[in-house]
Amino acid sequence: MKKYKLFVIEDNRTEGLLLQLALSGIEDLEVRNFDLGNKLLEALPEKPDIVIADLNLPDINGLDLIRKIRAFDENIRIVVVSAQRDMDVLAEAQAEGVYNYLMKSEACLTYLNRVIKELLIVLKYHAFEENQT
Repeated sequence: MKKYKLFVIEDNRTEGLLLQLALSGIEDLEVRNFDLGNKLLEALPEKPDIVIADLNLPDINGLDLIRKIRAFDENIRIVVVSAQRDMDVLAEAQAEGVYNYLMKSEACLTYLNRVIKELLIVLKYHAFEENQT
């Protein structure tokens, strides 16, 4: 069975580990953490299927990171997990085509787990359709 690659960009080490832990029980998922946006951009040739992106990063603006990921491959699904609550930023992220935008909270990890499982179903369905043609 295919393993789907998920990249997590989170500069806070503890939050990055919590995100990885929340996703560790999902089958068919290979998770890799990054603490800097530029490190993630350098790894894009590894072709992740999903990127979980924080917007407040020390080396690059999160929205610029999303644009660069999109420019590299528009098929990479992006889920934003951020403390950013500004509605204009949220709207701009959605305009860039993010799959989902989650605000950091106590319930965020549980909801993120559901979002990623749902997204894997979508990816598997698209892969199945491509194999049928």
